[in-house]
Amino acid sequence: MIGRVRSASSLLLVSSVLLTLSLPSCVTAQDGGAWVLLNAEASQMVKSGTDSLYNMRYSAADSIFTAMIARDPQHPAGYFLLALVDWWRIVPNLDVTSKVDRYSKSFNNRIDKVLDACQERLDRNPHDIVGLFFKGAALGYRARLVTSQGFTGSSLVEWAEAANLACEAYDIILTCQRLAPSNSDVLLGSGLMNYLAAALPEKFPIARSVITCLPPGDKKIGLTMLRLAGQKAVYSRTEARYALVDNLMNIERNYGEALGTAQELFNEYPDNSAFHKAYARCLYQVSNFAAADSVWSEILRRIQARRPGYELTFARQGLYMLGDCRLRSGDFALAVRLFDESVKQARRMDDEESSWTANALLREGNAYDKLGRRDEALRAYREVLALDNYTNTHANAKKYIEKPFQ
Repeated sequence: MIGRVRSASSLLLVSSVLLTLSLPSCVTAQDGGAWVLLNAEASQMVKSGTDSLYNMRYSAADSIFTAMIARDPQHPAGYFLLALVDWWRIVPNLDVTSKVDRYSKSFNNRIDKVLDACQERLDRNPHDIVGLFFKGAALGYRARLVTSQGFTGSSLVEWAEAANLACEAYDIILTCQRLAPSNSDVLLGSGLMNYLAAALPEKFPIARSVITCLPPGDKKIGLTMLRLAGQKAVYSRTEARYALVDNLMNIERNYGEALGTAQELFNEYPDNSAFHKAYARCLYQVSNFAAADSVWSEILRRIQARRPGYELTFARQGLYMLGDCRLRSGDFALAVRLFDESVKQARRMDDEESSWTANALLREGNAYDKLGRRDEALRAYREVLALDNYTNTHANAKKYIEKPFQ
């Protein structure tokens, strides 16, 4: 059986290919004014609502988008944006099935309303760009929800169904692209498809047999499109930048380039836990451990304060990262406590068998060795060997059993 994709960031990465457009873009005067998805007043409401959404003020975003629907109940934009609120409630909880299930019901109900509103328009005019655009986006997000919950051999049917939805969405978006070829917001979808069509089969070979509609891709062109969308898009600029950061971190491993955009996103939306976490990860990966220590410490404070979006699932990773920063700075006793708490958090999540646990135990053993507490170090290394092997954790544990960490 094919193993389950575990990490939340990887899940988002895999599912991104099934979403070729994210936020509702407005086909504006840059296309000669032929098509307009949203009028000026609605566009301002979208700006206000998405500012609330990206700062994880869910109730405020809900209120604004509900008011949009009251002003024009036949337009699909408000229903789609309400579904997007539920999506961003799901994003910080991808590792917690119960919470994904909790928000998925509302999400799917809202997507149904989007599709109903779109179909009414398309029944009157099969080439209605508003109906086409939001139908494509709704189908893409529905597919993304399915794939965001991971992949196992038994979920092949669900993934195939999601792939069919995504292919239908992609065909619709290509039609929109032909109608508005110079629209910068469309670059998000084109960039994701170009990049991930080439990158996904390399990282997850099963993707090619499941997502049979993958077009020929080019990673370099895809990243260029995402950068342009992140600079010039009207409504999808934030999503384009987040997609760029996600791909640079999780596939390209280019944390140096990702850092600037991640910091920009966090500065713009300082209450967004996903942007905050991406910024912290990049700082750590470029070896700016002092800054990473400070940012991860703030993330843990927000988790403790139960800030919206700062879920307990972040704590396991944050405690590990902070422990590693303290180990590197020479605060070995505190490092031990942080690694130990990271392991305990995994047990509270009923997810002790994970790479985070294995690496936390390995580094806890390193900290014990630096403190001269060899028996406790050996106990930690043997616990690593009792878990599955994650990227040389067994080899490293055996090495440190033979010779203490220096």
